[in-house]
Amino acid sequence: MTASPRSPLALGPTVTLTAPVVEQFATTPDWSVVLTSAAKDACASARDTLEALQDNGTPLYGITTGFGPLVRHEGAASPGARAQSLVNHLAAGTGSYAPRAIVRALMMLRLHALAQGHSGIRMATVHALQSALDANLTPAVPTIGSVGASGDLTPLAFVARALMGKGHCLREDGSRIDASKALAEADLDPIELDARDALGLVNGTSFMTAYAALACARAQRLCAYAEAHTGWVFRLLGASLDPLAPDLHEARGHSGQIQSAANIRSAAQSGDAYTPLDERPLQEIYSLRCAPQVLGACREQIDYATRLIETELNGASDNPLLFNNPPRVYHGGNFQGQQVAFASDALSAALTQIGVLIERQLDLLLTPAQNGGAPPLLAWTPGATHGFAGAQLTATALVAELRQRTQATATSSIPTNGGNQDVVSMGTLAARTAYEQTPHVARILSIHALAALQLRHLQHADKAQGTAPTPPTHWPAMDPLKTDRPLHDEINAFADTLLAPPAHA
Repeated sequence: MTASPRSPLALGPTVTLTAPVVEQFATTPDWSVVLTSAAKDACASARDTLEALQDNGTPLYGITTGFGPLVRHEGAASPGARAQSLVNHLAAGTGSYAPRAIVRALMMLRLHALAQGHSGIRMATVHALQSALDANLTPAVPTIGSVGASGDLTPLAFVARALMGKGHCLREDGSRIDASKALAEADLDPIELDARDALGLVNGTSFMTAYAALACARAQRLCAYAEAHTGWVFRLLGASLDPLAPDLHEARGHSGQIQSAANIRSAAQSGDAYTPLDERPLQEIYSLRCAPQVLGACREQIDYATRLIETELNGASDNPLLFNNPPRVYHGGNFQGQQVAFASDALSAALTQIGVLIERQLDLLLTPAQNGGAPPLLAWTPGATHGFAGAQLTATALVAELRQRTQATATSSIPTNGGNQDVVSMGTLAARTAYEQTPHVARILSIHALAALQLRHLQHADKAQGTAPTPPTHWPAMDPLKTDRPLHDEINAFADTLLAPPAHA
């Protein structure tokens, strides 16, 4: 079953979401959601099972017990009081608020997880979350507070409280509004949660998976852009295409490398007939010659991460889980985010290496011994003007930022929660880091493209070897840098273009 922005996004056990669909939904405020009939049936059956088990006296975590390390203690007397206690004590997050797109993605993913029909929450609560999404309600969710072990308890508690009319929401301009007022403006009533409702809303991986899904979608595009940019640099410099020969890469056998070589070759050969320049060296330096090997490995890491994340976002991350025929409950750990943590670390590593490669190509473009004899730093009048000297410093600083954040977050467990959560995934930190790497890579790609355009202008003015080929259609129209001017706005504008999801069908 597929989803399209032209109709409501269907959620439920018969629907398979992808990272690009999650990104499209997150960035399309007027895209509504609908539960499939299978989802409605599964949710109703799970609730019936929960009530049957409860009537039989079966112990049920969070319903007949306290929460977390206090599981051996009796919970609050009423289901409503138990729910209030849970979400109130968890609403202790800190830091800046998550971007609106991330919150919208997490709400949709939480609804999709609940719609798998294993949580047993009331349909009224399912519909409340659905209505909030359709109204484009955005709870104010702090970024810090989850260790990714018992799901994203703290951030998701802010969503649950907003549905109850507590806490705050964010307007489109980023300003805060009381959640009760936001609900009223959307003509929605605050919902009263019971204990299972509250637990089902907070006890999953939806926050980390939202970050990771959007990071996957962006990483796929950025890798493709890096391949396209590399291909045009081959063409711009008149470099031999031998390093891109299909036979060469098929002899090694790595699928990502084969695909990257094909993509780079296609970009190099686009447009007029391609003729390498005799003046180029027999073997280009590694940032060109080994680009398929580097970007191909990055492509495979991104594909691996995407497979894991897409499995996670289509599964039931909650505890306990309910099953029918016969009615039974399993107390387990499907809220543990280790897969997301490992996948996000892989994303961060791949994104960092893309940035490293493109920054090295930038250095090649700025170096007369490598760029066909253009002036140093692509300065139009060296000494009087400075070309890309300042922009290169920024690219170098961006690579340092990337490297500093590429750490093994998935193995950074810190025991907490009174010893109950003695092994935690740190998946939320890993996923947020991967997402936050993407603007850095986009800015490096932007500087790289602007420098390539400047070299083209220099070729056109006979200040460097080359044929001044027509640039890729998605690149900006850049005036020659004949006098020093601030490049800040040009860098950021093109980086934003590279980050933006494709136009919706």
